[in-house]
Amino acid sequence: MTKTGIDGIHYYVPSLVLPIEVLAEARGIDYAKLNKGLGLEGMALCDADEDVATMAAEAALRLMEEQGLNPAEIDRIYLGTESALDAAKPTAAYILGIIEERLTPKFGPRCLRNCDIIDMTFACIGGVDALLNSVDYIRLNPSRKAIVIAADKAQYDLGSTGEYTQGAGAVALSISANPKLLILDETYGVATKSEYDFFKPRRVYNKTELLKAAASLLGTNISPKDVEALLESANHPFWGSDKSEIELFKEEPVFDGPYSNDCYKARTSEALKHLESQREGFNLLEDWPYMVFHLPYAFQARRMFTEMWLERLSAADLANLVAELGMPSGKSPNWDMDFLKAASKSAYYRQFISERIEAGERASSKIGNMYTASIFMSFLSLLEVAREEGRYLKDQNIGFIAYGSGSKSKVFSGRFAENWQSALPQENIFASLENRRLVSFESYEALHRGSQKDPVLARKGIRFQGLATEANREGYRYYKN
Repeated sequence: MTKTGIDGIHYYVPSLVLPIEVLAEARGIDYAKLNKGLGLEGMALCDADEDVATMAAEAALRLMEEQGLNPAEIDRIYLGTESALDAAKPTAAYILGIIEERLTPKFGPRCLRNCDIIDMTFACIGGVDALLNSVDYIRLNPSRKAIVIAADKAQYDLGSTGEYTQGAGAVALSISANPKLLILDETYGVATKSEYDFFKPRRVYNKTELLKAAASLLGTNISPKDVEALLESANHPFWGSDKSEIELFKEEPVFDGPYSNDCYKARTSEALKHLESQREGFNLLEDWPYMVFHLPYAFQARRMFTEMWLERLSAADLANLVAELGMPSGKSPNWDMDFLKAASKSAYYRQFISERIEAGERASSKIGNMYTASIFMSFLSLLEVAREEGRYLKDQNIGFIAYGSGSKSKVFSGRFAENWQSALPQENIFASLENRRLVSFESYEALHRGSQKDPVLARKGIRFQGLATEANREGYRYYKN
């Protein structure tokens, strides 16, 4: 069987960052709660001329340039995102157009004309869906290559309990046979259940009630007869449509944080058990020296994984932990709650976190939630730490634990290839993150509200130029290279 997996990796993170300490002070939140409790340091912010297409295209172009990819080799560009720019035209199509324009001088016009493109959306796991789907394709077509991009802008309502986890960015992966970076195993675990922990619905508002509310804001009342007359005579596209209701889409989700955390744990536990049922003799505590997770905030994995860690300890190790803590443990799934809390703070568990998970948390602390890209940024964070510290990764195993609200988990693994360092970005990601522009709280809120129309930074690269207004093209997005 042909070895298949990740041949190269690159990323794009916006150049604007809001320090979490600034947000905490403005919102009256204890900074230590966010920093020491959740691992938060900075929040990456899209500038006024950035969106998911610009970030994804930047990451893909950097990958193609540094890895020397020829467009003629690439059969597909699959995008995982929950920040799609259109309900019909895939964001991947915008990305393909941007990439082709940039590469025209070197490879000629429409150099990706035979490339398949698609968006995959399942909250934060869409990028993993795109990866595993593309890996299956390359196994059947080992002479070809694929690019997988995970890109998102994580945005919550101002003042909400999700606000301090926001972030943005993109990670691009090249998929090939005989990969330089990571050989992926063929079996993986999956668990799915329809849940309401996080979703982005179409909100529906009655036009009559909206008009009455608008009149009230202006300090006047309006009769039903006048409302009917005004709506019949309106020629503005918002009011003048033939629909009695207005549908509104918002990037900010409806979510329940504690419930979502429960769903994350439940699906992950089920997916792990599904994987274990397919691999006789598998024990992640013995077989996975490294693990990366979807990280809605930097310390999510260490906070939610305690029970799954306990369930997989040997009888002797559990007995040693009970002796260390000096309290009864109970048994899965009915662990003693005081024991669980103590176990999560034990020296034994802290060592597990330090050795297997912590390196993958570092970038997330400085960026925030990247939705579909967060698990891949965790992977890249680990790789950068390993490169900095001179770790020997060849033939080491790594486990990936992915989650998407709604809800689904996928658990899979891979083995590092000999030339893994040659697959990494040339620039150190942590050095790059240190060079970002700090923004004020006022600028952050203006960008969030959309009242900041001009970019904060004058920069080179791919930029969102504006929306079309001409007939039969209203709302189409234009970009500038």
